Amino acid sequence: MADPRLRMNPPLDLIIDCDPGIDDALALFLAAGSPDQLRLLAVTCVAGNRPVEITAGNACRLLDAAGCPHIPVFAGAAMPLAGTPPRCNLVHGADGLGGIELPSRRGPEAEQAVDYLLRVLHDAPLHSITLVAIGPLTNLALAEIRRPGVLRRTREVLVMGGAVARPGNITPSAEFNFYADPHAAQVVLEAGVGLKLFGLDVTSKAVMSDPWIDSLRTIDTRCASLSHAMLKAYAALDPLLHDACPIGYLLQPDLFEGAPWSLRVTCEPGPHEGQVIGQCVDPLAEPTAAPSVQVYFEVQHERLLWLVSSRLARLP
Repeated sequence: MADPRLRMNPPLDLIIDCDPGIDDALALFLAAGSPDQLRLLAVTCVAGNRPVEITAGNACRLLDAAGCPHIPVFAGAAMPLAGTPPRCNLVHGADGLGGIELPSRRGPEAEQAVDYLLRVLHDAPLHSITLVAIGPLTNLALAEIRRPGVLRRTREVLVMGGAVARPGNITPSAEFNFYADPHAAQVVLEAGVGLKLFGLDVTSKAVMSDPWIDSLRTIDTRCASLSHAMLKAYAALDPLLHDACPIGYLLQPDLFEGAPWSLRVTCEPGPHEGQVIGQCVDPLAEPTAAPSVQVYFEVQHERLLWLVSSRLARLP
């Protein structure tokens, strides 16, 4: 009889909310290459790195390349909560994928991303779905505004965004995802969910070295070749594995170290818009009404790089 202590945990049910984007592509490949640990239910998309019609199309292309045409993609918010034009950037190229051509075999589903999130989180067993958000938080915030408390139905929410104790990367004060929709970031922080934050404090240490990028050419899979081509276009501008960090945490939590913080986001227009303000929570102090967020500051980046490489080797 098998030792019950050796039974593997069933895969986590996972939804990724993203704005592909080259580093989003690595996160999607990392999740797709880990079906023994993660059951990717769907990908929802938001305007961020590029407008939402581009990010949703990119998600379809990337999932198809990873051998996952069965995973649905839902297009979501086209602009921030405040109704201003989306704050996109061109660091990933005009197409979001560094000019790497991928065939378009399908488009996103007809259902809108926020409607999908509301439906699935309502119908699924309580605390059964993990939600990873690696773009602006507009979709999550809209779901929470339309149905307050819905994010608390998740198992947990992992977010790539913000800069707690270091400068930003889009302004001196703000990280791009939080700057793109600061009001949405504040809504999600206030939702009272078990939130884990992978901001620039930790992603700035997830450095992709040139030798590692070059090593992807030696992995005999289409996804590794695509990753190498995309990263050669992107890494000179931003050689960091931002969006892979929360997925890496789900696979190997001991790669990361963090601490609880109480946070808020500056939403007022001006030089500090999108800035994260907070303080570390004293574990011996009396609890406060403000929910604390687990903020990560350290990563064993060589192990993270190995994890990404090993999962790329599993894909087509």
